[in-house]
Amino acid sequence: MTEQEMLDQVLYVQKGPATLPEMSGPEIQEALKATQTILIPFGAIEDHGAHLPLGTDIYEAREIARRTAIRLAAQGCPVVIGPTMPFGTSSFHMGFPGTISITASTLLTLTQEVCMSLYKGGFRNFVLVHGHDGNLPSMMVAAQNIVDATPDATAVVLNWMVALSKVYHTIQRSKKGESHGGEGETSRLLVTHPELTHPERGTTFHLAPEDLRKIQSPESMKTGGGVYYGVRSYKALTPYGHIGDPSLAAEETGEKGYGVIVDWLSSIIKRDFFDEKR
Repeated sequence: MTEQEMLDQVLYVQKGPATLPEMSGPEIQEALKATQTILIPFGAIEDHGAHLPLGTDIYEAREIARRTAIRLAAQGCPVVIGPTMPFGTSSFHMGFPGTISITASTLLTLTQEVCMSLYKGGFRNFVLVHGHDGNLPSMMVAAQNIVDATPDATAVVLNWMVALSKVYHTIQRSKKGESHGGEGETSRLLVTHPELTHPERGTTFHLAPEDLRKIQSPESMKTGGGVYYGVRSYKALTPYGHIGDPSLAAEETGEKGYGVIVDWLSSIIKRDFFDEKR
């Protein structure tokens, strides 16, 4: 590839609407006349196997916020999409090169300072949407601290994994336990970033039921249960960096997954920040 070809290479296309970093100051001022609600996606940079980019959680989180904002706008409930938080608490993925992990306290401080900056600019409703479940504990503490630090801000953390996990078996082809970087996640990336997604490079790898139970199961807190297991190392669980069968991924599955996620998120946001104030 020549130097010019490298300069002209397009890795992927980012679709609108524009997020806060892509908007001008006057555009933000105009948006604030219609809404004080901002969605903040939380991602991570961590290994997802040979078939997915390390920024998978960033791309997913932004796409979830994008589609949710579009759905809400169609329902007369305008929101602004905030900057995607690129780094997450990913200590258990550090066995794989390229992973970047920040501590829970750093994520907590970063979230609070970002939101307080936006608060001073006029936003009052903060909707924190994860793309990496390891961020959820810090996100929840940050939401409470934001409310404590202000007289009129509201903050909510939305974990769409609970809604999606209830219907995963109806939209996936796999009959085994799919998890991090498996059929579902690969399917969603096929929809939004096909140029960076290569299911054929993945290796089928499933955990024994007793091991998967601690990662993703009905009793896990991240999928609606009451048990939380601290994870020491994904490398000890999977030598490939992912769990599941990426070869089963399909755009149709990804679209169905996004549909479930957006249905749930938009219904909660509409109810809590628009319907109850009308």
